[in-house]
Amino acid sequence: MGGRESAFGESPEREGPISSEEETLPTASADDGTAAADSNGAGTGDDGSAETTVLVGLPAYNEEIAIGTTVLTTQEFADEVVVIDDGSADRTGEVAAAAGATVLRHESNQGKGSAIRTLFEYANDRDPSVFVVLDADGQHVASDIPDVVAPVLDGEADVSIGSRYLDGRRTETPRYRRVGQRVLDGITPGSSKRNLSDTQSGFRAFSPRALDELRVTTDGIGVESEVVSEATSKDLELAEVPISVRYEGIDGQTYNPLSHGLAVVMFVLDLIRDRHPLVFFTLPGLALVFLGTLYGLDGVLIYRNTGVLYPAKLFVSGFLTIIGSLAAFMGLMLNSLADKFDRIASE
Repeated sequence: MGGRESAFGESPEREGPISSEEETLPTASADDGTAAADSNGAGTGDDGSAETTVLVGLPAYNEEIAIGTTVLTTQEFADEVVVIDDGSADRTGEVAAAAGATVLRHESNQGKGSAIRTLFEYANDRDPSVFVVLDADGQHVASDIPDVVAPVLDGEADVSIGSRYLDGRRTETPRYRRVGQRVLDGITPGSSKRNLSDTQSGFRAFSPRALDELRVTTDGIGVESEVVSEATSKDLELAEVPISVRYEGIDGQTYNPLSHGLAVVMFVLDLIRDRHPLVFFTLPGLALVFLGTLYGLDGVLIYRNTGVLYPAKLFVSGFLTIIGSLAAFMGLMLNSLADKFDRIASE
């Protein structure tokens, strides 16, 4: 694998699809000195102890320009690099395979969330000591990998996030992007509880426990927010590590920043609706009841003082109060159902 010994053993050369929509391209075989892999893919040291293995995953879509360099620079810090070619129309998969990566392929573009889910499935099969995900377009610096994986390997965290903004760190992130990211940080469930500075970072490291317990359900670009929310709800330990990031001269910004931000906001709202119905329904419902009551009282006071009746005020007041009451009741019911489902799932 790029001239390095791998504790995983030889990269698999699979023929045919690994699922109905994924297949593996042939990859460069490992060097003759590769350590033998056990049944789970993890190797052992000379003294028989478990050897630390680092698996790096790169979700890629139309990244033929940057993917080769990204794979080569990443291999220096990994035992294996696996690329998921998410239905690229260019030679992303072929270039990644030529650089020495294991390549998985989606026959059509399914989205970043689906790509991450495929990488998680592959990582669970390989059973590494730590699994790292970073962007394939070259904006992340591979030499930051040891820093990002350190909290996981030291047992301090299950999910380690490479933060572009930790401790006031200077970054190339454009100002307009940072403003949008602050909004997403604020609304992502679990971010305030863990005091996270960069919930949208795509540079992350996961422990075996995190790989086993995290469930990625979204196919889209809200996957970073979903992972933070999932990790918080599963009581996984999160940590942040400062990283460097490059934007200038990077070819491969797949999403328009505005559409990206709006898509994540919509996904986060869906996430809050499904997992925190009291927040999504009951609190706004109570606010509507309060506003409706105030508006109705204003109409009553005007009538008492002037004798003039404003039917519109009473109509709006009644409408707000009824809608608010229904929303609050719905939130209570959905929250009760969610609690029951959680208890059933935990049994």
